[in-house]
Amino acid sequence: MTSTAETTSRPATRRRTSVRAQADARFGLLLATPALILVLGLVAWPGLRTAVYSLQRVSLAGEESWTGLNNFRTLFTDERFIHSLTTTVLYAVGFLLVSTLLGLGFALLLNEKFHGQWLARSLLIVPWACPWVMVGMIWKWFVDGEVGALNAALYQFGLIDSYAAPLSDSTGALVVAVLAGAWRQASFTGLLILAGLQTIPKELPQAAMVDGANVWQRFRHLTLPWLRPVIVVVVIINTIFGFMQFDTIWALTQGGPGDATSVLSIYLYEQLFVYTNIGLGSATAVVLGGIALVLGFVFVKLLYRSNAITEGVE
Repeated sequence: MTSTAETTSRPATRRRTSVRAQADARFGLLLATPALILVLGLVAWPGLRTAVYSLQRVSLAGEESWTGLNNFRTLFTDERFIHSLTTTVLYAVGFLLVSTLLGLGFALLLNEKFHGQWLARSLLIVPWACPWVMVGMIWKWFVDGEVGALNAALYQFGLIDSYAAPLSDSTGALVVAVLAGAWRQASFTGLLILAGLQTIPKELPQAAMVDGANVWQRFRHLTLPWLRPVIVVVVIINTIFGFMQFDTIWALTQGGPGDATSVLSIYLYEQLFVYTNIGLGSATAVVLGGIALVLGFVFVKLLYRSNAITEGVE
């Protein structure tokens, strides 16, 4: 039976733990206050102003008049906006799949032991070190119909009949835009997944091999479950980058040919800086930010669920 002294000491212990937890929480809040102020100043306030402008008609002279939801009604009845939204979804899906799968392949390859491994890992950082605008310029030269190395290689191997510029074709331009952005992002994805692979205890693959598991079985039942939290983080980052992409596409095609690669960020740029329609541009920014916010919540939910599954397995 539990003694009276032990029974009495338990509430006191819980009180001390609660007081300590509250003190830690206050100290943590104190440390986070400067960053919180910075975030409110750089993100919350401009975001609030953008939301207000989306409900107004704003002139460059500073004149403002409330229009309610008229800007949003105009957006969702504008064929160019619908086309840009569809193009953005297609681009983001392609960007996510290519960058994630390519980065996973890089990580799995560079996790193996071979001569020159350190050099290969160093080269993986090179695309990530390139600014997005430079990536667009590099790929624009790479696929150029006259001097592009890609077209020359395809022609030499007999895969195409004549030199052609993929950027002059609607489908080809979108595919090249996806590949250009994914090429850079796959570098960052590979680094994150490679870091996750380095945390797998060496005893686990060895034990799986002793049990007779082949390469695919080890990858499916050991590597992927272990990498689940990392992959969820990668998916969050790549999805947000896919929906928010502007620099590479603008340097590569400027939204062309026609409107083939005109994603929402380019539509937003045109409304604000070409047509100086601040209200409509702000409404576009609100829609784009809302999409990113919803996706962020969904993926963070998946991240917590994956952490719970991992903890349950452990």
